[in-house]
Amino acid sequence: MEGIKLNEQIAFLRRQKNMTQEELANALGVTNQAVSKWEASQCCPDIQLLPELAKLFGVSIDELMGYRKVDTFENVYLKIKSLFQAAPAETAFHNAFRLGILLHEVACTRGYKSYIPWDTDKNHGLEDQPYRWGFSACSEPEGTTVFTGNGVFISDGASYQSPTPAQIRDLYLSLERLCDRNVLKVLYALYDLTVHDFNVYVSLADIAEKSKLTENDVMKVLENIPVEIKENDHGISLYRITGCYMHIPSLLLLLIER
Repeated sequence: MEGIKLNEQIAFLRRQKNMTQEELANALGVTNQAVSKWEASQCCPDIQLLPELAKLFGVSIDELMGYRKVDTFENVYLKIKSLFQAAPAETAFHNAFRLGILLHEVACTRGYKSYIPWDTDKNHGLEDQPYRWGFSACSEPEGTTVFTGNGVFISDGASYQSPTPAQIRDLYLSLERLCDRNVLKVLYALYDLTVHDFNVYVSLADIAEKSKLTENDVMKVLENIPVEIKENDHGISLYRITGCYMHIPSLLLLLIER
């Protein structure tokens, strides 16, 4: 059996119910300060309140206390799969990102066995705006993980394979095309204008205004960016980044040296 701190369970279950500390306090007939102290692990609720707490959260007293059988990797894997199968399709990426934040923390702490400079009791990824994180990275012989903005990267050191000469050449050519300030301005302008709808194409004028470059400069730059082009009813060319390259803008942000 595995035990979880009661204070963590109360805080976690309260958030799952979308309740504030004040709402929980009112439901139990206690003060806000009492709930705050429980969650801060400064004291515990009276034992007589446990059945009421469990009923309020819709769990057993054992679950409230955090006692449960240790899950296997396979069980957790299948539960996560079931979670995504039951959830609306449009939530898949957001939920995967939130789980990615947890996995980043798990890797950084080596399974919560090593120190990291942030509070692991705060259940990062459950907050409304998890992307307002900043930057964190960890590199060990077992692997590497980086989290910044809206991206989480995790690599498995055991699976690493040295790139071939052909892959190094292709990587060099890809980076060479992007190693220009104006190229990056246009890349991110185009991404910002189209990322929320893959059916949206924008004009040269739109890109120029967003990137604060002239239309001539934008035209030159577009030669180095993989784009899809179509004409509107007036014969004006419209652009968007080719679909299979839409990951590049987010990926590049992980490369910024801190």
